Amino acid sequence: MLKLFEHTPICLIETPFKEKFGVPRQPMLISEALGIMEFPKNDFFMEAFRGIDGFSHLWLIFSFHEVIQEGYKALVRPPRFSGKEKWGVFATRSPHRPNHLGLSVVKFKSIDYGHDKITLIVEGVDLVSGTPIFDIKPYIGYADAYPQAHSGPFQHRPEFKSVKWKVETEINQATKVLIEKVIGLDPRPSIDQTESFGVSVAGFNVRFKFVEDHFEILEVTKE
Repeated sequence: MLKLFEHTPICLIETPFKEKFGVPRQPMLISEALGIMEFPKNDFFMEAFRGIDGFSHLWLIFSFHEVIQEGYKALVRPPRFSGKEKWGVFATRSPHRPNHLGLSVVKFKSIDYGHDKITLIVEGVDLVSGTPIFDIKPYIGYADAYPQAHSGPFQHRPEFKSVKWKVETEINQATKVLIEKVIGLDPRPSIDQTESFGVSVAGFNVRFKFVEDHFEILEVTKE
């Protein structure tokens, strides 16, 4: 067995996703998915964030903390392969990896220096609320982006399926768009796609079902 290392997070990120089901499978697919990070307003963090607002995007290094107890695997089944084909964990972005570390690129939205805390807000997160963040680094276009790079079977960006509301709701428009995009990315497990499903998004429990060529939102309740 490999010897795993311990890390100390710099914060826990708050996101619209209370549970793993429904979280986008890659970052920057849903710009409305905001991540909020709070830090103590001390000498270190006041200096550490100097200049961060000069970058449009950031890297977040985090822990897949909810699967640590499940251990790690050499072979995994990527969701986009319909749960059939196995790939080596280092050829995927599966959470079941040694040290359970992940890397997400997000868009910088704002940083606020309050009375006793610093609040950093980013867009396009693909993380469960409460995920430990270990480091933040600037995204540098010429070094981090290679349009000609070959991404194997993950070459194409997933498409959003149509979503129709079958229930009246007083949810604000921004949250409605977020819910529609989460469902439109089709979070259903590949093993059973016939039943209705429930997903937790931004403080709401949303029940939905796939009908012919679109999703229908059947019920929305406040958590």
